Amino acid sequence: MNSISPTLSRRSVLKASSGLVIAFSLFAPGEAAAALPPTPDGVPPDAAKLYAWLAVHPDDTATLFTGKVEVGTGAETALAQIAAEELDFPIDRMGVVMGTTSLTVNQGPTYGSMTIRYAGPQIRHAAAAGRQALLDLAAAHFKVKADRLVAKDGRISVQGDAHRAISYGRLVDGKRLDMTIGAAGKGFGMKVAPNARVKNPATYTVVGKSVMRKDIPAKITGAYTYIQDVKVPGMLHGRVVRPYGVRSTLISVDDGGLKDIPGFVRLVRRDNFLGVVAETEWGAIQAAEKLGSVLHAKGPAAGPVKWSDWQGLPAMDAIWHTVRETAGTDTTVAKTGSVDTALHGAAKVLKATYRTPFQMHASIGPSCAIAEVGKDRATFWSSTQMPHEARHDMAKLLGIPADRIELNWFEGSGAYGRNGFDHVNADAALMSQAVGKPVRVQWMRWDENGWEPKGPPIVQDLAGAVDAHGNVTAWRHHMWIPTTSDTELIAAELIGKPRIVGSVGRGSPAITYAYHFPNADVTSHGEGRVGLLTAWLRSPAQFETTFAMEAFIDELAAASGQDPLALRLKHLTDKRAVDVLQAAAKAYGWQARPPRGKPASGDGNAPLHGRGIAWANRDDVRVATIVDVTVDPASGAIRVTRAVVAHDCGLVVNPDGLKNQIEGNVIQSISRTLHEEVTFDHSRVTSLDWIGYPILRFEEVPDRIDIVLVNNSPEYPSYGAGEPSTCPTAAVISNAVYDATGVRLRQTPFRPNRVKAAMT
Repeated sequence: MNSISPTLSRRSVLKASSGLVIAFSLFAPGEAAAALPPTPDGVPPDAAKLYAWLAVHPDDTATLFTGKVEVGTGAETALAQIAAEELDFPIDRMGVVMGTTSLTVNQGPTYGSMTIRYAGPQIRHAAAAGRQALLDLAAAHFKVKADRLVAKDGRISVQGDAHRAISYGRLVDGKRLDMTIGAAGKGFGMKVAPNARVKNPATYTVVGKSVMRKDIPAKITGAYTYIQDVKVPGMLHGRVVRPYGVRSTLISVDDGGLKDIPGFVRLVRRDNFLGVVAETEWGAIQAAEKLGSVLHAKGPAAGPVKWSDWQGLPAMDAIWHTVRETAGTDTTVAKTGSVDTALHGAAKVLKATYRTPFQMHASIGPSCAIAEVGKDRATFWSSTQMPHEARHDMAKLLGIPADRIELNWFEGSGAYGRNGFDHVNADAALMSQAVGKPVRVQWMRWDENGWEPKGPPIVQDLAGAVDAHGNVTAWRHHMWIPTTSDTELIAAELIGKPRIVGSVGRGSPAITYAYHFPNADVTSHGEGRVGLLTAWLRSPAQFETTFAMEAFIDELAAASGQDPLALRLKHLTDKRAVDVLQAAAKAYGWQARPPRGKPASGDGNAPLHGRGIAWANRDDVRVATIVDVTVDPASGAIRVTRAVVAHDCGLVVNPDGLKNQIEGNVIQSISRTLHEEVTFDHSRVTSLDWIGYPILRFEEVPDRIDIVLVNNSPEYPSYGAGEPSTCPTAAVISNAVYDATGVRLRQTPFRPNRVKAAMT
């Protein structure tokens, strides 16, 4: 673990190093934030000042400061490319400081595939303003007009006189870039340096090129500093003892025997919150085990901790009814013509119900945070995806002004969506507040699986009609979904203040109407809780709604004897959607035919082969996927052998980084489709380990994932690519399985026993 000094500030680091804040030639990736610990002044920099975004150092390195964070998507490198492009600076000498609240501007949380789309232009304009500021400094230095100067690779020279040149580092000479560049608005909507002259994308030399990610070498060698690796002087270790049932209340605690554990410090009880603190992590683990962890507890009254009985969860097979009956609001997405009339007189009418279960983020590294809470000041070390927002949340929880709270950001080993990282901040805060020292809390595997917020179960009913000419004449798509944005903190609820931080709400319906049919009814229902904490999971709800939409369009193609690609193209007017479908088909070698709906040939024990196609539009990104699958009729096991993905997110900043992200999305969404389902009884989650919640194994990864980038052109802006390639996967596998076997799979996950049962 890295030992972190807790007393340096941005100002003191700049002063002590003559402007050198971070350079990756001096610090390993991940140590950037470690070198810039909590600050006494704690106030984020002024977004209207150039120093808030950039620093240039005497050794001819530079630093980009951004409120966005890295969650494995390559955002750190892509944002550095954008800055280096506009600054005319070598990308390999551009370091990045991310997330730490006193060092970075609040650009909004890092989620929803919105980093490049919204933070990219902010950084582009700031860097362009920086380039102009440096040209102005050089003009004064050389006593010439700025339009006679040329900036390239971190140097400025006078046109026609190569001997008159100066590096950025010498020009700045360790000073802070205190120029005013202007900024208005906040978060995603902030406009930075509105008068800066940015480059014509047609002239880019850094953006659009495959650049090695800055974080990968240290991650490969093990030198990278994740939040789980951080330690601070005087740090103690904590563990939380969770209620037996989701909303059980704490009746009593017998702490006898805890003092016999070497290094045990204190039992922390506050209302229904129960934690233990020890000098060592092993001591904290032992203390939590002695009190009875969720993994081993036999009932609400088992062991030295007594909890009230709570039986508030429905049976697993009743969850679909519960979701339908959950009170909430209705949102109409599309309404045209009369679906009932069209269904009544159609040549072919189909109806189907699709179900998707609770799923979890299943982060490989359990959530972790460190908090040091004093009387009127607090410092956090955290991997939250929303550092500036978390700072304000902790201010509310602790009753300390936000400007006296510092959050130092480190990447988490397993971090995306709203998993447990914000909740563990609160756990550490309450324990540190109780003992008056910094406390590190790392969840155990059963904490993570049992208590991290889940992607919600969703039920969808579809009906469609096809006329005698093969035209879809009616389309009804209704979904029932509980809340997907339940952001109240677990610890706050346990201490009786559930609404002091966060809220409960559905967010957007995440159901789309992408085709054009004469009669359509697309509606989302529901909003309330269904027992477990729920939150955003990659491509929130659209992974599930694309499953239903794109599997059902295939059902209509099969029922009317049409090629599924041709049917889609017949009812699409979105050119970018058509482009990705055609690009995927060309790369795959698609031959037009209807879905077979039965084994192509062979005996009853031979592997069955099929193909499927699906597409999605998420946040202006179009993605089309085609897969080949093999189904073992004896076991029901499905294996995806090849995937072809055509991806249009506009201008691509780092093609290799994008392809890595697409591959990761495909692999993870295959796992969600084939394996992942949260199990629970009437009290709590029961899938508390990797046996109960299996994920895709290495041998199950497709042999080939072919990627085609579509509309990667300066004519298009850069859209977000973190999530969209997740969306088509469940649908495309379902379609391919039907092509191979004639069996329609309408409930995920497609585990072998479920497939085998459907085939017999």
